[in-house]
Amino acid sequence: MSLSALLFDAASSHHDRYALHLGDARTTYADLTRSALAIAARLQALGAQREAVGIVGQRKYGSYAGVLGIVYAACHYVPLKAKAPPDKTIALLRAANIRYLVGDAEDLRQLQAQLQGTGQGERIQAYIAPDSECLGAGPWEGVGAKSIAPLGAPLACDADALAYILFTSGSSGTPKGVKVSHANVLAYLRAIHSMWNLEPGYRASQFHDFSFDPSVSDLFTTWSLGGELCVVPEAELIAPAHFIRRSNLQVWSSVPSIGTLMHKLGMLKADSFPTLRISRFAGEPLARRMVKAWQAAAPASTVENHYGPTEATIDVARHIYLPIEAELPFANDIVPIGSAFPGMQTCILDEQRQPVPQGVTGQIAFKGPQLSQGYLNDPEKTDEVFVRLDWDASGATWYLSGDAGFVNPQGQIECLGRMDSRIKVAGRRVEIGEIEAALASFAPLSDVVVVAVKDAQGLVTELVGFTTGQVSAQDLADIKKASARSLDAVFFPKRIVALAQLPYAVSGKVDRRALLEMARPPATKV
Repeated sequence: MSLSALLFDAASSHHDRYALHLGDARTTYADLTRSALAIAARLQALGAQREAVGIVGQRKYGSYAGVLGIVYAACHYVPLKAKAPPDKTIALLRAANIRYLVGDAEDLRQLQAQLQGTGQGERIQAYIAPDSECLGAGPWEGVGAKSIAPLGAPLACDADALAYILFTSGSSGTPKGVKVSHANVLAYLRAIHSMWNLEPGYRASQFHDFSFDPSVSDLFTTWSLGGELCVVPEAELIAPAHFIRRSNLQVWSSVPSIGTLMHKLGMLKADSFPTLRISRFAGEPLARRMVKAWQAAAPASTVENHYGPTEATIDVARHIYLPIEAELPFANDIVPIGSAFPGMQTCILDEQRQPVPQGVTGQIAFKGPQLSQGYLNDPEKTDEVFVRLDWDASGATWYLSGDAGFVNPQGQIECLGRMDSRIKVAGRRVEIGEIEAALASFAPLSDVVVVAVKDAQGLVTELVGFTTGQVSAQDLADIKKASARSLDAVFFPKRIVALAQLPYAVSGKVDRRALLEMARPPATKV
């Protein structure tokens, strides 16, 4: 079976149920499927065959019908932003060899304007706006999908066909196109279906940006189970408490930063979200102090820490936090990432890629059917991290995550962050997460983020902390003195900078690169 067949079968079974709640409008599975099949029909007529198609914009009807339509056309989607820097958009269009675009008419016109005069527009042959009858003349042929006769069913494709390509910068800063197949997504969905007991008609959030792979779970988990996808308005992404309540959500998914900010703003009062049953956090370390507040706000909900890089199709491990764990000594007071999904296997490796004993820190690696097909146009990088291990008699491929972790006494994996987040200050090594955890135990610094400023030789010249709290000089002196019980003085940040609000990336994560740019002395900025 393919992902498109699974989604079409689910839509056929739930055709009268609502599939999408966007603003004040609610769309049934029947209507969404009709739009998607019209897009697929147009792509087929244009000659698109198992190729990358750009999906432009988000939080518009055309975005959601577009993703589904591209998959129904046996093609794979690549998220593009209408307002992204032109050079970045051009790089993605070239890397994925994109000839066709799908999305909201307004977003498509904005992208046209962005690329005007770059010469890159010549590569685009046509674009399709699902919510328009027709589009005006322009550099590209524009087609509204409302007037197109839809296909009767999705085009057939193999399970190994690509479903999407997501470009991720990772820790190196160089964008990598991760190729994810129908089989990869189906393996994820089988696992999540077995872990979540959800009935058709449930209401789930759509928080994540399309360029961030938890969005794939938002869309396809919900649509494969007959749920209603409730799109968080852009204006409420940072503080979505009211949205959660008025939408009567059963499933919430976001990065932990959002929960931390809501906690700081006083939005996690007891029983604030009585309808929630599952709260999924992923993409960043999940602090125990925020989890405790979320449990009080959503007393009927599980609070789950999910973990997985894009290369392993969304998530490969999870941990459900229980109140009885309140006194367990988790590293840096961060909730474990838990144990592997059904069908996946994890291992902690030393520098020689050999398994380490329980409790010993090493690199987190995993294997199983969710492992993607590697990187677009980069077999060398693929071979670096998708490897076979001598001691594994199965000969299966493992993915080396680049994340440090260990198995705790409860048998759960605890993630310590990136292997390269371990820094050396004054000749001594420390994890940045360890510094943040020590500082965050003090109320004025509950949301502190620490960055390490380095010189041209890669040596740390200073540590800088950022927070949204009001911290006086006396507060800092008191905190520095008190933190000496858990943090060596050499690791205390040279500066603590108070901001009105921490910068966030489109994924919802705290934008550490933006903070690092703020922290650098003007003469060192490039």
